[in-house]
Amino acid sequence: MGPLRKVVERLILATFLVGCASTHEADRAGAAGNGGAAGQTGGAGDSNDSGAAGESSSGAGGATEIGSAGSAGASADGEAGTTGRHALFNGFDFSGWDRYLGKPSAAEPALGVDHDPRAVYSVVMVDSEPAIRISGEVWGSLISQREFCSFRLWAQFKWGSAVWPPLNFQDSGIMFLSTGPLGAVNAGGSALSDPIGSGGFLVSAEYQIAAGDVGSLYNLGPIAFTQSLKSAGEEKAPGEWNDVEISLQADVVSLILNGHEVSRGSGFVLDWPNEAASALRCGKLQLQSEGAEIFFRRVEIEELP
Repeated sequence: MGPLRKVVERLILATFLVGCASTHEADRAGAAGNGGAAGQTGGAGDSNDSGAAGESSSGAGGATEIGSAGSAGASADGEAGTTGRHALFNGFDFSGWDRYLGKPSAAEPALGVDHDPRAVYSVVMVDSEPAIRISGEVWGSLISQREFCSFRLWAQFKWGSAVWPPLNFQDSGIMFLSTGPLGAVNAGGSALSDPIGSGGFLVSAEYQIAAGDVGSLYNLGPIAFTQSLKSAGEEKAPGEWNDVEISLQADVVSLILNGHEVSRGSGFVLDWPNEAASALRCGKLQLQSEGAEIFFRRVEIEELP
């Protein structure tokens, strides 16, 4: 990348983030007493283990990596007690999130937290906004450091071009009510990884994001629920951003794609082997890496009473 393009990218990012911050503060000030509303912001984070990366083209979808990322940047919005709709990313790094990766191959151990030698997670500029790029090369997930109970979550996603074995298929997801040890599961269904810790994900409920199946409600691990609605979701054309919404309140979840409710479920119960079943009301969030390149942006949340 030439020096001029680097300058232009930095100016675009700075202008975008300043505008988002101004809009966010104005909205929150003007919405006192009714919950508030935030301006949009982009995703955050760098996949370099040292926490400081240079700018370079990602080679996918015209995205360009953003430097000065890692875990030591400005803190993300979303601390406990924050009211109103607010961003979960600060546009520079993964503050507030853990980058977990499972096993790169059957013969290798899980990479664990914040060890990302293949740059599976990074922050890039896409369509003049910062976005999270997840390459999908190694299975794992970005995991929120906080748990959330009742909330509305919004995000946008679109696919990149890369897919990886063994699936060689566009597959990802947004998980919620995530609980238990790291790497406890590696697939949908009730089975746990053997041994626990060798998988890619936390036990969770999932908003499925897969080619031809977006918005379905699935369980990863020993979680039971009652499904009361399942319809066909309709993705936008390739290259366009899709709007995702997850609304969880009073033990009922609604999964929405591009303004259309696709799934609804309730009565979430965690049923660990050799333990008494218990209601599952709170958990962490996960953005999934599962064999396909995907971009997320405008990830926002509003916690509900």
